[in-house]
Amino acid sequence: MKLGLISDIHGDPVALELAWAHLIVLGADRIVCAGDLVGYGPFPDRVSAFLRERGVDAVRGNHDRWALERGLGVRDEFGGGTPSRETLDHLESLPFDLEIADGRQVGVVVHGSPRSDMEFVTPTTHPPDVLQSILAELGCDLLVVGHTHRPMWFRCAEGLVVNPGSVISMARRVETSRSFAMVDLETLEATFHDVETGRVITVDPW
Repeated sequence: MKLGLISDIHGDPVALELAWAHLIVLGADRIVCAGDLVGYGPFPDRVSAFLRERGVDAVRGNHDRWALERGLGVRDEFGGGTPSRETLDHLESLPFDLEIADGRQVGVVVHGSPRSDMEFVTPTTHPPDVLQSILAELGCDLLVVGHTHRPMWFRCAEGLVVNPGSVISMARRVETSRSFAMVDLETLEATFHDVETGRVITVDPW
């Protein structure tokens, strides 16, 4: 299975549509989102509708959780658009984590880390020995994370850890890589791509 990975859309339907279209052309068998559908960007309803209409599974990110905690009609303190009731219902339905199975290979998708949607997976907080331990504890071959807005990958005997980065481009003062990723679940090889052009971008391994 070729698994398309997007994350941290943050209310930007244009970037989402571009990433999705590129992944379809690249031959993705399935596309999943590592959370943060809303926040920062102006169009949370369009993002939610696009994902629902195309059957793109997602996990709930911290901005999605905060939108639910604020409730209907309450302004987003980060400047994002205000989600409708339908969008909030969608966010409510999203799980904390998502399991993906393809033959013998098992993947787990979360937003921040397997412990918290607020935990950043960085080289400092999650050096190789920590990532190896997490893969072993989860019993998975692939761990997908988001939250940092920075693409990364780490591969070891236990499996592969990937962050596709963030697709968002329309919100100002938000760090973003404008990237998405593709993982071949059979070979556990990852490629990273530019949202605008779909071209492969180089991401050095940890």
